[in-house]
Amino acid sequence: KKMSESKRNIPHFTYVDDIDVTKLVELRKQAKARYADKGINVTYLPFIMKAVVEAHRQFPMMNASLDESTQELVVKHYHNYGIATDTDQGLVVPVISHVDQKSIAQLAAEIQEVAALTREGKLGGDRLQGGTFTLTNAGNIGGLFATPVINFPEVAILGVHAIKKAPIVNDEGEIVVGSKMYLSVSIDHRIVDGATGARWMNVIKECLEDPQTLLLGAI
Repeated sequence: KKMSESKRNIPHFTYVDDIDVTKLVELRKQAKARYADKGINVTYLPFIMKAVVEAHRQFPMMNASLDESTQELVVKHYHNYGIATDTDQGLVVPVISHVDQKSIAQLAAEIQEVAALTREGKLGGDRLQGGTFTLTNAGNIGGLFATPVINFPEVAILGVHAIKKAPIVNDEGEIVVGSKMYLSVSIDHRIVDGATGARWMNVIKECLEDPQTLLLGAI
């Protein structure tokens, strides 16, 4: 019902960019090793979520919803992010609250817990409400990139895709082997112009391509 409502009411447009995540791969490797003995599996998703927080701070219109009944835009000054999760019962979107107030390790632990509860069908209904923005991750399955459907009535959804080895031209003009990832954001074109969506994505790209300046202190 929500997907039909989204496609019926929202004029979607999707913006795609490729991100050089070579430094992020190394940083995540360090974080994964650091917290392995605590049973925390640090994935790339917490880093991406923190980058989204920074992008939303600069472009708050992307962290909003449209009240169809009043035609009022409600801009959210809190960061509760839904994580689209594949289960035997279909797609479920548990919500991680106050992402801006949590460290990489805290986010990793909560994502791990929530994903397990979701797949077991034990997640409480309160954990499925109150989201301001949604991320969907198909990177572990494959493919190049997708054009995700917005989680109505939110304004946008970010698609996270597989990290792959790729040739990269460094600052000295040399071709080296690095790691790249596509990100795709679908946006409600009634609310956000293409230029704003591109600038929002640029903030995420800057954060992920040089993640230590933004994220290392939170690990």
